[in-house]
Amino acid sequence: MKFIIIPYIALGLVLSVAIGIEYNFIGEEMMPTYWGSPFVYKQESLGSSLERYYSISGLVLNILVWSIVLFFIDKGIRRIKLIKKNEITYKAIIALFIVFTSLNVVSDYSLIGNGFKENLNYWYWDIDEKAENWGGKYEGEMTTLNK
Repeated sequence: MKFIIIPYIALGLVLSVAIGIEYNFIGEEMMPTYWGSPFVYKQESLGSSLERYYSISGLVLNILVWSIVLFFIDKGIRRIKLIKKNEITYKAIIALFIVFTSLNVVSDYSLIGNGFKENLNYWYWDIDEKAENWGGKYEGEMTTLNK
């Protein structure tokens, strides 16, 4: 069960942009904003501020990274025997994380882009190449709790 809950909570952590990197274009053209956590996985549409596009590989890699981090945090908490004393509190916190993740999934699903259209690559985005083609660059800035 733990191996299902931890990646699900990691998905909520990634989608919430609780800890992430916001990439903004520096140049004369107007380009989309990208988010990473640590890998780039989300792009804001230029046409609408209520539409997002997701990179499949970026999302999967971020979930994998955060699942490993959360697994070791869980293992560390279990190792120091904090759960034995406060098992109800620990389960309540996990339940809150699951609710938080579910709300993020529903929220982001409502903002998802048009799906897989022709000539759109949802597997991998090279934002440096895109910026170079338009005569600028992307600068990343660490963000917390930025939706």
